[in-house]
Amino acid sequence: MSIKLKFFFVLFFLALLQFVNAQKNKFSDLHLKAKYHYGFLLTEYNFFNYFTNNAIRAFDFEITKDLKGNKIWEQVYHHPSVGISFYHGSLGNDTVFGKIITIYPFISFPVIENNRFLFSIRVGAGPSYATKKFDLQNNYYNIAIASHFNIWFRTALDLTYKINNKFSVSSGTAFGHFSNANLAEPNLGLNFWTFYTGADYYLTYKTERKKDIIPNFDKKNEFVFIIAGGGKHTRRFAEQSYFAGSLSGEYKRIFGYKVGVGCGADIFYDASIPDEMQRAEISEVKEIYKLKSGFHLSQELIVGKLSLIIQEGVYVGFIDHLSNHIMYNRGIIRYKFSKHFFANMAMKTNLWILDVAEIGIGYYRN
Repeated sequence: MSIKLKFFFVLFFLALLQFVNAQKNKFSDLHLKAKYHYGFLLTEYNFFNYFTNNAIRAFDFEITKDLKGNKIWEQVYHHPSVGISFYHGSLGNDTVFGKIITIYPFISFPVIENNRFLFSIRVGAGPSYATKKFDLQNNYYNIAIASHFNIWFRTALDLTYKINNKFSVSSGTAFGHFSNANLAEPNLGLNFWTFYTGADYYLTYKTERKKDIIPNFDKKNEFVFIIAGGGKHTRRFAEQSYFAGSLSGEYKRIFGYKVGVGCGADIFYDASIPDEMQRAEISEVKEIYKLKSGFHLSQELIVGKLSLIIQEGVYVGFIDHLSNHIMYNRGIIRYKFSKHFFANMAMKTNLWILDVAEIGIGYYRN
């Protein structure tokens, strides 16, 4: 596994440790869940329809910890739960796509809750292993995945019914996606939708929730600087890997414990641009075209020291001379590990087409 991919995975687990370490008693409020999934591939490309000959079937085993409000953010989000899940399932064609195995951390946010019912939204991501990958001689139909190790993302809507203090049953629906973040080609990725049912058993004793008076949040400004980089393959099945990086500056307004908005400027460097322009038989090729610049808007969901960010940007100044894209987007995960520094992981896309996965470090101050 590459260093970039390892760092990508480690960041998720560091975020999980922040949640778990918020508890004084690490072994209370633990429960075990088992689920069975049934669903189907969401075929973004019609080509996949010819090779999808079966439904998605999977098993999911989870260890979950209920958070009790020892941190302000836990009370702000109505006492969520965190955990680690082991997922094993098919992908619609065992011969071409194989099966997926993943162990990933997740967090579940309560939406509606009473004495018996709990409706929640769950989000998780982490490393995954695909048993089949693209091979030019032996598996050339699998243009979805070119590597065994990939990145997995999952979101679910879950409804739980509490039978008693020890047992619960649940059902829900989930969306899943996995790909290798453009670290190997081809990389179309796979999306799938499942419906599931399962059972839940409490392993340890429960503790009381804290319900303190949450202090008012003083709105504040935040200034951010990030340097990031990554590797990418082109979509021409070439073996060569290219460096891509970025410098970003941003101003943010933090409105509360949950939400921040901002705007900023970006400079991008992509070493693949001249080679790609030559392959596309574009007559005018310059080294300066490796640079792109733009301005972005940013929306941030804050969960303790962890932030989930979406950005929408427009190329201005150094524009996209290869594909003539006007806009770019980024999905970002940030984890503040000290008073002024954070780890940064981003997926940059041009609309829905993945461009590059970046890892980096940032500096912030209020």
